[in-house]
Amino acid sequence: MNPSPYRTPYRPTGWRAWKQRLPADFPWVTAIIGLVTVLVFIAQVLSEALTGVDWPVQWGIKYTPLIVQYHQYWRLLTPMLLHGGIIHIGLNMWGLYVLGPTLEKLMGWWRFLLLYLLSAYAGNVLSTVFTLAPSLGASTAVFGLLGAYLVVFYTNAHYLGSAARSMVQQALLWIVINLVWSLQSGIDMWGHVGGLLGGMLFALMGGPRWRDFGGKAYDYGAAWLSLRDRRPYRDVVIGAVVTFAVFTAVLVIHYPQVLP
Repeated sequence: MNPSPYRTPYRPTGWRAWKQRLPADFPWVTAIIGLVTVLVFIAQVLSEALTGVDWPVQWGIKYTPLIVQYHQYWRLLTPMLLHGGIIHIGLNMWGLYVLGPTLEKLMGWWRFLLLYLLSAYAGNVLSTVFTLAPSLGASTAVFGLLGAYLVVFYTNAHYLGSAARSMVQQALLWIVINLVWSLQSGIDMWGHVGGLLGGMLFALMGGPRWRDFGGKAYDYGAAWLSLRDRRPYRDVVIGAVVTFAVFTAVLVIHYPQVLP
């Protein structure tokens, strides 16, 4: 029998080699959202420096007359990528950095992406309905993450115990602080409220629902639960559709002319 020829162990190069250095649960969607938002902000700065006009804002800011009368529906999403300054984008990206990785890990990448988009949409819808002032920023989506964070830990508190209660209390505190801060002039409070409600509604209908499937394993006296998300994909889709439909209905009821 001939011996098998020696083969050099495969060593990935390029993108695969770089990817191997990252943790297995690296929050890709959170990172990509942050990167795209920063790149759009750089485009804003360059546009204003080179032409004297911030063209990304001109094309994408939330402005009620353009949405209602001219049916520029993309303006219900594009504001989440636009910002009015370095502090503005810095605060929103900090919120994404704090909340995003945890929620992406708990919800999965595609459900987290739905949460972010639906929260931004819900926030811009309420802003369109209740104020004519133009607005922009990812805070609609970030408030949705905060609302989802509250719902996920509250609805699973019976499995997570005191840790969940602590998370819920922290989320409630941050919601109150940020809503009070939103009362300042120049801040789109309705966008924040809409994003918060949209994130909570989607998380309530499509967020993870854990159950114990492996019993309790005792390790040095500490009990650990093996948890699995028992939320069927159907519920997630229904939750996304209902969230989108509810806020679309609010917009159409208030502005029937928004329909083509």
